[in-house]
Amino acid sequence: MSVLRSLIISFSMYSRIPMPIFNWDEKDMKHVITFLPFIGAVIGAIDFAIIRIGSILEFPCMVMTLLLTLIPILVTGGFHIDGFMDVQDALKSYQSKEKKLEIMKDPHIGAFAVISVISLGLIWITALYLIVYNSIKLENPGILYVYSVEFTLVRAACGITCLIFNGAKKDGMLNMETGKAGRIDIIFLFIQAFLAFLVMLLIKPVMGAVLVAVLFLYLIIYKETCDKNFGGVTGDTAGYFIVTGECILTVALCFISFWG
Repeated sequence: MSVLRSLIISFSMYSRIPMPIFNWDEKDMKHVITFLPFIGAVIGAIDFAIIRIGSILEFPCMVMTLLLTLIPILVTGGFHIDGFMDVQDALKSYQSKEKKLEIMKDPHIGAFAVISVISLGLIWITALYLIVYNSIKLENPGILYVYSVEFTLVRAACGITCLIFNGAKKDGMLNMETGKAGRIDIIFLFIQAFLAFLVMLLIKPVMGAVLVAVLFLYLIIYKETCDKNFGGVTGDTAGYFIVTGECILTVALCFISFWG
């Protein structure tokens, strides 16, 4: 029952998918972060359906691109984008670690956050448009199927970082989400990451291998960035990781897609 409650809380926190409402306490949060990749799986499943329908109905490239861009935003309600914007404001402030942590807690939106999210959105749409275009041009829908799996892979990697990387604070939302998690949660997240990787390999072996290599390199950069600027990871940096990680993999897939 505790696992089921954690699953429901996870979907309630990380998505806008309607879930049963009940009173919960701290112990119900034990496995919440473990089910984060499930949200990615839902996004991937919807993307797969859109890709199939779009292929049958011959949607124009831009229509397909905008639909696939909207899906993760609609499913999550832009939950992780908020973290991305907070981190961008903090990084661009060039203040001390303590001041940067305070900036991330500030509910106000800074100019750097707005500029950064617009820039990221334009990069995302451009890269995804080229992926869609190459998929149609080469008559190779497998490229888009690989794209649909990246949401699960990145969230599994995010969950792992939240549990094994040093935390910047002893309190906060991330600590509440991960404080009760144990070794079994880490193992389950690794299994989910491996399964996502395996699906990518089955669809497009080279693409899957390259994307995982790119994500691994980004994990190293992400850890160094968090340690240097914040003293560790936080809930906001987790959202930042998901948004930037998905964008980086989309850009990488864009370049690979030219070779089919």
